[in-house]
Amino acid sequence: MARKKAGKKGAGAQPDMPQEFLDDIIHNGVQAHRAGKLSEAEALYRQVLDIQPDHGEANHLLGLIAFQIGKNDQAIQLIKKAIRANPDKAAFHANLGPALQKKGRLDDAVASCVRAIELEPDYAEAHANLGSAFHARGNLDEAVASYRRAIAIDPDFAEAHNNLGNTLKDLGRFEEALVCYRH
Repeated sequence: MARKKAGKKGAGAQPDMPQEFLDDIIHNGVQAHRAGKLSEAEALYRQVLDIQPDHGEANHLLGLIAFQIGKNDQAIQLIKKAIRANPDKAAFHANLGPALQKKGRLDDAVASCVRAIELEPDYAEAHANLGSAFHARGNLDEAVASYRRAIAIDPDFAEAHNNLGNTLKDLGRFEEALVCYRH
């Protein structure tokens, strides 16, 4: 899933509800989420959605929790709702990809990651997610290219190095795979 920070701007808040209030709730939710306190984070995101049901960031983050706990249908539904609210957020599209992939919707996963890259070409996580979707689809050369692009953008992206190693191993390129694993 994408490692983007929560944005400071949600879909427009209700006129009587200051945006800063919603931003503070989201911020607290992200802090809890990062600390692994998923129940607390979920409660905070739901608090935002009680005030503003179409809040893009809250739906997206709640979708990430659903993905983390294996509720992929719910994750897809929530992240798609986030995309409807904020169609130009690359992170939303990038994070939809893995949820679609888990459901076996590989072409949709690829398309979602490609859309994220169209919106933000230097988004390493989107390239890595695209690599994973290509790998799952059996397009190993495309997976290698996507992982290499992610690593070119973020040389310290350990998961991309590992996944590149796995793909190279699957291609029988064991020496190259070992180099990736060492990174």
